[in-house]
Amino acid sequence: MQIVVAGCGKVGSGFAQLMSEEGHDISVIDEQNDNFVLLGPNFKGITVWGSPIDEDVLKEAGIETADGFIAATPDDNINTMACQVAKEIFNVPKIFARVQDPVREEVLYQFGVSTVCPTNMTVKEFRSLLLGEVGCKSFFFDINVGVDFGYKKVDTLEKSILLSEIPHPKDVHILGLIRDGELEFAQPGLRLELDDEIVFVRKI
Repeated sequence: MQIVVAGCGKVGSGFAQLMSEEGHDISVIDEQNDNFVLLGPNFKGITVWGSPIDEDVLKEAGIETADGFIAATPDDNINTMACQVAKEIFNVPKIFARVQDPVREEVLYQFGVSTVCPTNMTVKEFRSLLLGEVGCKSFFFDINVGVDFGYKKVDTLEKSILLSEIPHPKDVHILGLIRDGELEFAQPGLRLELDDEIVFVRKI
């Protein structure tokens, strides 16, 4: 894949390095030349100095033929505008943005851009950990398609029961369980043990 990454901070550089190592064609845009050092000496992609909302800069990075665009600058406004340019002007097929503001995440979602919001993820995870409830992570594949992946640890177990016997809402599907660090998919006869983590999915 040909991917353009806006922002060469810890997230942007880490993603660019990973995808480059896997053989993808990566271009990284940043307004600070010094940030490109985070890519390391083995980075095989290209770097472009400039603003990710500048059309000429985006063209230099290969946006016109890109399969994907990642907005990972530390500025939500820049990420939002860059995604709009990538979507409306260059028609990039896959666009993702990192946003800190949950309100901005909703705006991008309505616009059809998939997002990762560390703020929302951290808040939900802290609440789950504190109350001993389920942990949950949301993933959006498209504007109308999203799922919650969750997990719940088995803290008490009075008797041996089958995974299939666990009561759950109709809109929840139990995928399986994590035991000793390994995922076991749900199957007939699979029984719960203490400290297992039940893994489930729910359509958003």
